[in-house]
Amino acid sequence: MEAWFIIPVTLCVCMLTRAILFSHHKKTITIPPGPPHIPIISSILWLRKSISELEAVVKTLHAKYGPIITLRIGTEPTIFIADHSLAHQALIQHGSLFANRPKARAALKILSSNQHNISSASYGVTWRTLRRNLASEMLHPSSVKSFSRTRKWVVHTLLTRLKSDSSQSNNPIKVIHHFQYAMFYLLV
Repeated sequence: MEAWFIIPVTLCVCMLTRAILFSHHKKTITIPPGPPHIPIISSILWLRKSISELEAVVKTLHAKYGPIITLRIGTEPTIFIADHSLAHQALIQHGSLFANRPKARAALKILSSNQHNISSASYGVTWRTLRRNLASEMLHPSSVKSFSRTRKWVVHTLLTRLKSDSSQSNNPIKVIHHFQYAMFYLLV
């Protein structure tokens, strides 16, 4: 037989076998309705859309499926809530149920210090300690005041670069490049 035929058939048989063997082990989690999902194709279609296009599509989907919808963008389902009272109920009244983050994959564990930083830690003792340290140390008014000279210098540098760039060329100014330059000096 031809290789172009054997490879797809083998992949289909493997996927079917896996689905049959592991179908009874999966926990059934009820998630809100949403558009149908085709594993790789759906993700590619969603990722090709710009933010403005995505917003219009989400509004259309809310009209079709209701105030809570599920989109599978990438590997994890993403839930969008359009109703203010439902969002308040989910995030404020039942916030501890939704506060946790999923376990990171190996590559993300390396980038997030094994989920031991404030943006990736699971809700619990570690996250509360990191938040308390951030609020009491870095975001304390005295610390914020101590960086005022640096902030003024960065803003001055940013404005100077923007004025210089606008006077030198008639092309549209790419503000993002100047902003990234300024942020680099704030973070270093």
